[in-house]
Amino acid sequence: MRIAALAFALSAILLGAAATSWSAPGQPTAKEAPPTGVLRPAEVQFTGKLYTPIKFNVPLPFPAFIQNIGVQIGQQVKKDQELARYELRQEVYMDEKNKLSATTIKELEYRLAQVEVDLDKLTAKHRELEVMTKRNMASQQSISQNEKEIEAARKEKTSIQEQLNLARDVYSDRLILAKERFGRDAGAGNVPKVGFLRSPLDGYVLWINSEARNGAHLDRETSVFQVGSLDPMIIRAQVHEIEVSKIVEGDAATVVFDAIPGREFAATVSRIPWTPLPANLQQPSYYEIELTIPNPDHSLREGLKGQVTVVPSK
Repeated sequence: MRIAALAFALSAILLGAAATSWSAPGQPTAKEAPPTGVLRPAEVQFTGKLYTPIKFNVPLPFPAFIQNIGVQIGQQVKKDQELARYELRQEVYMDEKNKLSATTIKELEYRLAQVEVDLDKLTAKHRELEVMTKRNMASQQSISQNEKEIEAARKEKTSIQEQLNLARDVYSDRLILAKERFGRDAGAGNVPKVGFLRSPLDGYVLWINSEARNGAHLDRETSVFQVGSLDPMIIRAQVHEIEVSKIVEGDAATVVFDAIPGREFAATVSRIPWTPLPANLQQPSYYEIELTIPNPDHSLREGLKGQVTVVPSK
């Protein structure tokens, strides 16, 4: 009797376990519930460097002595604002004065007037020869010779006129440059010995040549200033071919810089080239992409390296 009771209890336990483990088809258990939420695409991370999007060098147009530097690094400037003054060396001053001389133009004008007088005389002679030919007082050969002289005079007039037009254009361009470099008073026979370096755009003074000091002599085409914009800045980075295929223009990104701890900057992918950087056939391709990053407080400087994180939108 006791053995039968134990057997009955064991059978009940086994049947209960089987009933618990069985479930109707198509009814998932708690562990089998489908995942909820949207899966985010994998982030793309790479290192980039800051650059100024627009930057111009301001070179010295002549070998000259720096007379005065009127701006400082980081100073905001307007287009055509004076940055520095320089004084020409004597031989350069004489050369520039000769360039603004109108002597060549006057000589060509005189030659043109003389040719026009000669052409009028030849034309009048041609009319006389025609009348004389009708009266058998002049030969056909004399008329032919006169016509050749008229044709030669016309060609000479055309040549001188072209030279005169070119000389006037060159003089006009030189006068414009002289006024930009020496001020509005510059003109024919008047070249000030002091010139000006001016800002080529609205922006900020990014760099001043370390050799540029009051009284220092600098050679021609020496860059004295760099002027550019600071807001926004751009980040350039080389991205692997696999990673770049995940990114599209307009994707949002965040950037952190080791030089500016504790701050995170927002950026936007603004340029993705379709051609990679040069590489050997066996090496993977890298693409130099650009991101635009606002810089309203000018805390970002060109050359800073940062860690960029992009969450692809596709």
